[in-house]
Amino acid sequence: MISENNERVEFRGGLLGLTLPFAVLFIGIMWLALSGKALPMAFWVPTLFSILTALLLAKKPADCARAIISGMSSEMVAIMLMAWFLAGITAQLLKATGLIQGLIWLSLSVGLKGAYFPLVTFVIGCLLSTATGTAIGTVIALGPILYPVGVTLGANPPVMVAAIVCAAYFGDNIAPVSDTTIASAYTQGADVPRVVKTRLKYAFIAAAVSCVLFVVFGGGGEAAQGNTPFAGELSPDGLIMLLVPALLITLMFREVHLIVALIFSGAFGILLGIVSGLLSPASLLVINMDQFTVGGIIPDGINSLMDIAVFAFLLMGLVGLLERGGFLEMVTERTERFTKTPRSAELMITALLIIMNLLTVASTIVIIMAGPLAKKVLVQKNSISPERSANILDAVSAGAMCLIPYGFGPLLAYMFAGSSGAAVNFSLISTIPYMFHGWALLAVMLFSILTGWGRDRSEFAAVSADLAPSGKSA
Repeated sequence: MISENNERVEFRGGLLGLTLPFAVLFIGIMWLALSGKALPMAFWVPTLFSILTALLLAKKPADCARAIISGMSSEMVAIMLMAWFLAGITAQLLKATGLIQGLIWLSLSVGLKGAYFPLVTFVIGCLLSTATGTAIGTVIALGPILYPVGVTLGANPPVMVAAIVCAAYFGDNIAPVSDTTIASAYTQGADVPRVVKTRLKYAFIAAAVSCVLFVVFGGGGEAAQGNTPFAGELSPDGLIMLLVPALLITLMFREVHLIVALIFSGAFGILLGIVSGLLSPASLLVINMDQFTVGGIIPDGINSLMDIAVFAFLLMGLVGLLERGGFLEMVTERTERFTKTPRSAELMITALLIIMNLLTVASTIVIIMAGPLAKKVLVQKNSISPERSANILDAVSAGAMCLIPYGFGPLLAYMFAGSSGAAVNFSLISTIPYMFHGWALLAVMLFSILTGWGRDRSEFAAVSADLAPSGKSA
């Protein structure tokens, strides 16, 4: 059985052989992204080629295949896929019941300007992600609704996508209940409240810079007047469906499991839509036996996110190779000479985190995998405080996740934009320059590392120094 076979998967060429499949994947995806064809279904091809490369380079292809299947069958993958499918149903439901038209009607009625809508989106998203601690949950809750409204008001479309993604990872970075916050603190032996307190200065500076830039670059789109081609007749009737995302957000605030929250809010939305007359029960499932096709809100909602689900399924199989292939152990051995000083050690860990996030696009997994190495190199070897080490792990990963075009946050936001009916006349790669919080957070952390700002010694090192004999260091 797979669970009983945890032997190391060895590759021809060692570390090079292990990382080459990921290089194939990265080159293929970036070629698609730079050519304006960054769609999840297109990502299937380079992902399958990278799996083929891994099997060809593995000394024992059967063991490699088992490791890939193990990565695909993890609990995290199952939860992620289920959440996306349920989110797709909810997004389709809100679109069908006129919530977007209602929000556009309300925004035009109060004279809200599109240039400020990305800022409004960013602030709302930051509050939500900080309260709930879930980046993907924030994208799911806000992406299908706010993007089409912002674009209709005249907001810059790529900036709208960026504002949603950046807001999601702001809270993922600082929320006490975030899985990345908890993982970064526990892997370094630090206290969560103290970790959160010490990282606020980095996050708030980056957020402040982002707010200014979202206003500067937020406009530039074409504001609609009256009716919109994709929305049809504007009407306030659909505003009652705001109760659906309100319920979802409330359940997330109460730390209800994301799957439970999505199912309950979706079921409530269907009932509310039928009772209010905005939804016909027959529209939930439409079966055409003449053409052998199945449609409707529920099937169409699931199908709308099937592309990214298959990509994630294949990608997570590859991610399993990093751990089973001994990636961290090999990297540790080859980077020992680059960790002689606190600055060089922090720079090395930062570079490793960026590389691992590029490989896995899963920040929690990266933090858990790199956490022990960071503790050894930063805390134990260079006497850097556990809080500082945890902050580097989390902030660098959060910043990187905003900037990876094939990351799940940007991909989800882009797919919700595409399925909203509003214009999407830009490529996913064109949103990356506007991921202001990601760029700013990485810049703040780099400045902190190079200047030593915020770097303090661990309490263990300070106590050891105090107890050491005079004239000697511990």
